[in-house]
Amino acid sequence: MLLFYNGIIHTMDAAYPQAEAVLVEDTHIRAVGSLAEVEAAAPAGTKRFDLAGRTLVPGFNDAHVHIWKLGLLLTRQVNAQKAAAPDMAAIVRAFRDKANSVPPGTWLTGRGYNEAELPERRHPTRHDLDAASAEHPIALTRTCGHMIIANSRALELAGITADTPNPPGGVIVRDEHGQPTGLLQETAMGLLNRALPDPSEADLEDAIGAANRHQLALGITSATDPLLTPLHLKVYRQMEAGGKLRVRVNGLPIRRADGGTETLPLPEKCVSDWLRVDTVKFFADGGLSGATAAISQPYKVTGERGVLRFETEELLELAWEAHAAGWRIGTHAIGDVALEQVIGVYEELYKRSSTGARRAVPLQRHRIEHLGLPTADHLRRCAALNVIAVPQTVFLAALGGNFRRYLPDDFLPRCYPVRAMLDAGLTVALSSDAPVVPDGNPLLGMKAAVDRLDPSGEPLAPEQAITPYESLYAYTMGGAIASGDAANRGSLTPGKWADMVILSGDPLTTPAERLLDLQAHQTWIAGELAYEK
Repeated sequence: MLLFYNGIIHTMDAAYPQAEAVLVEDTHIRAVGSLAEVEAAAPAGTKRFDLAGRTLVPGFNDAHVHIWKLGLLLTRQVNAQKAAAPDMAAIVRAFRDKANSVPPGTWLTGRGYNEAELPERRHPTRHDLDAASAEHPIALTRTCGHMIIANSRALELAGITADTPNPPGGVIVRDEHGQPTGLLQETAMGLLNRALPDPSEADLEDAIGAANRHQLALGITSATDPLLTPLHLKVYRQMEAGGKLRVRVNGLPIRRADGGTETLPLPEKCVSDWLRVDTVKFFADGGLSGATAAISQPYKVTGERGVLRFETEELLELAWEAHAAGWRIGTHAIGDVALEQVIGVYEELYKRSSTGARRAVPLQRHRIEHLGLPTADHLRRCAALNVIAVPQTVFLAALGGNFRRYLPDDFLPRCYPVRAMLDAGLTVALSSDAPVVPDGNPLLGMKAAVDRLDPSGEPLAPEQAITPYESLYAYTMGGAIASGDAANRGSLTPGKWADMVILSGDPLTTPAERLLDLQAHQTWIAGELAYEK
């Protein structure tokens, strides 16, 4: 037994929102309440843990974070994020250094550039990457994950030429002579990915382990990894069976790989203490920061309207297969055009479920990942469907400059409108989408939800701000509800896992401008100390 006391305790449970003490028995919470009540429930020999004025909250739940991608960036890939590679020359230099350390012909991969933050104000090209190496195939993923730059050798190995047609839902960007520039958008990335060797199972296990350690240092105890191929799922299952996962994972297998026409089969479901797999993933459109999310007006700068990845009927039939088999669905949908498509598909799923012989199909709750530019009608219809919203307020702090650069002005007031989502009655689960953003700290996501400042310090749709309590709830209970785990995590409630984080200060009373001064001093999972600063 372990009794936590003498600090600020936010339970995120309305039955006792602020407690004086928490009693942990083995792996679960046994009692919460006043110090006298909890001491009365504690048997002789209970150890006491003095919080010394610090703050105890439920472990953070990052409801949408690419764990294995984050891990590869931490362990194997070239880091092209602004802090590591602030200009084109630095990106080329980083790949050249990597090329010098491995044999010719070895694929080099990297991630993180944002053309809006580069002084050149443009995407790299195959010619830029050729300057790093002509003997190594190179693939550089944009920060959003919806675009890849390939050098000439990589294009050659992938068989991408001037004659290669755009795949459905994708774009091979070409120069004035019709030659590929190296930039591949959306499903066109799959043309390159087919030539790109998969990381080994050992490399993926190392990557996931590194990402888990990074997350524990941020106070994250649960997370949803929303893009799993059969290979990733295999490694997660092996790690779960071997007791190697350090953060509880909700994995979302994809049904259709980028650039592919093959529909991946529904895998076997899995629900254990450390791994849950019962939700599938679809991509309806592109990314907002790179101007490929499907919107109803032309973007500034590009003049395009983004990319829809599916024809509606095809998406409906694939979604129905999963829905009818009892799977939940999480669909990436950002632009208003994509949201109209996806919400219409969800409406049809429930309509089919409630008629005739199909009445027995369970009405499981589905998710919309990002929900970036909804109208009021979209939110009303989502609420009627009991859709769970999984937006990323951290995008405002990391990518708000891109939104201002590309989005038509009249879209800005409804950019990630979390206030409107909550007011419409939606369950909201906040998340980071790291490594799409360089900093997956939940405290940064909370700060952005409260102050909505872009990278220049200017507020973006400030009327969509939410309260500190709402932001903390969305990063704890919101994530638990979204993954189907509200009964066992997300709040400090008797009977739930003792998954907790001790913060250096109180995130509910610390001014927004000082939230990032707070640190996770300790992270506990199942009553065991998993991280200590």
